[in-house]
Amino acid sequence: MMKALWRFGCREVYAGCAQFPLMRLSSVEGKHMSNESISCADKVEEPSPFEHILFPRAPIHEPAGQLARFLVELKFEDLPTDVLHTAKLVTLDTIGCIVAGTRTPLGRKVVAAYGSGSEANGCSIPGTSLKFAPSVAAKVNGWLSDVLDFEDTAAGHPSATVIPAALAMAEHLNSTPKQFLLGVVAGYEAGLRLYDATRASPEAYRRFASYHAWHGVAAGAAAMVVSGGSEEQFRSALGHAAANTNIPLWYVQYGRPAHALKANYGQMALGGIDAAICARQDIVGPFAMLSDPVRGFAAIIGSDQFDPSKLSANLGETWRLRGTSFKGYPACYSLHSIIDAVSSTVKNSGVEPEQIEKISVRCSAKVADWFSDDAPAADLDGQFSVQYVTAMSVLSIEPGIAWYEPSTMNDQAVSALMKKINVEVDPRAEDAFWNGLPYLSTASLLVKDGRSFSATVEWPTGHPNKPLSDADLERKFLRNLRGTSLEKHGAKLIEETMNIDRSISLNGLGRLLSTA
Repeated sequence: MMKALWRFGCREVYAGCAQFPLMRLSSVEGKHMSNESISCADKVEEPSPFEHILFPRAPIHEPAGQLARFLVELKFEDLPTDVLHTAKLVTLDTIGCIVAGTRTPLGRKVVAAYGSGSEANGCSIPGTSLKFAPSVAAKVNGWLSDVLDFEDTAAGHPSATVIPAALAMAEHLNSTPKQFLLGVVAGYEAGLRLYDATRASPEAYRRFASYHAWHGVAAGAAAMVVSGGSEEQFRSALGHAAANTNIPLWYVQYGRPAHALKANYGQMALGGIDAAICARQDIVGPFAMLSDPVRGFAAIIGSDQFDPSKLSANLGETWRLRGTSFKGYPACYSLHSIIDAVSSTVKNSGVEPEQIEKISVRCSAKVADWFSDDAPAADLDGQFSVQYVTAMSVLSIEPGIAWYEPSTMNDQAVSALMKKINVEVDPRAEDAFWNGLPYLSTASLLVKDGRSFSATVEWPTGHPNKPLSDADLERKFLRNLRGTSLEKHGAKLIEETMNIDRSISLNGLGRLLSTA
């Protein structure tokens, strides 16, 4: 265990038994003196001057500094063509998820919770006429984007904070479309590297939702790149965003019905916008906390495998947006390979739902333990229920808002089918979960006449190994717009978004997205 004794007013600090190489610390100030490792018996007697919070000198902070400088210096011309194209697709996909979210019962409550939305010069909520202050707009859009659990995924859901933050800041400052797209890419670059640096062991992972906490820093990086600023302001923004991060929050571990905050991406999007707004006013943020191994961001969120070198690994070479997965189904991504496996068995068997005797799902312990629920109480529970999403697949219900309509969730045929589904841990899938193949799942279908069918899926549809086409994503977008005032503008919205960098302003897209 980490232990330290601080004797304030004197010159002694004892520290040690740490998991990380620690910097020597001075007495009263507790500041870094060198990058030497210290043991339980080490004793530091000489104080050092305060380091600047934005430019800490110890080598352990250098990767975070390199990340900040990368963000400052990033130019639109630096973006590879495919990365730029993916940024447009992510924008289109997320807007569709936000608009679909406004149609859900939870989405309507979220919108109503924040008032009339008549803020002068406010920022938009796509699919509505509402205008909120930038922070509130980012929060509402972030929340709405995740309501159906239909947005992209990459160690979480980066688009749920990056796109709302970038949109709000761009609208707030009337930034150019190119600056907006640059911010989208930057959010992924910064956020996912922070995820890499703050991984957790299996033991810590079961207790802390550490892989959600980085989303606020992703939002802060996106908003700051959209706005532009000095290196000092960028460092402050990253520090503010880290400090604004809410506690790592599980969304299915506190009882049912599932709580409406889910992973709290709305609040993290708000924190990211606030980080940039404060930094632009030269309000100093705690940049040093990003890489302080003892009391910094990683320790706060429960990470026990902090590796600060990951913050700057392969910057400008490995573009993290390339690794995002687009979702084909409105459900937790951990269940998508199950949905694919079930779809495959049903298609290959050619049987009707009423002919099914039993469906066996074999998966990792996380999925079996956390997501086995044969009677989901509400729509959010359905998004995390193996049995419910399996039933949707067997019944061939079109993925989207239709999955969680009250008429669907209360259908007796759905309830009866869920009772036929057995979920169990597959040792092979469990091993794969911790060794780079986290989605491995098998579905077996037993027919009443004795026939059986089985399929194993390693990578879900939409993963970079099994990507959705542009046409697939356009169809998903149009489906998400059904029943809204934006449905008639669907084709124009696709055209405007996919050619956004050819425009001089975001006003055209903004007008199309507003119902006013």
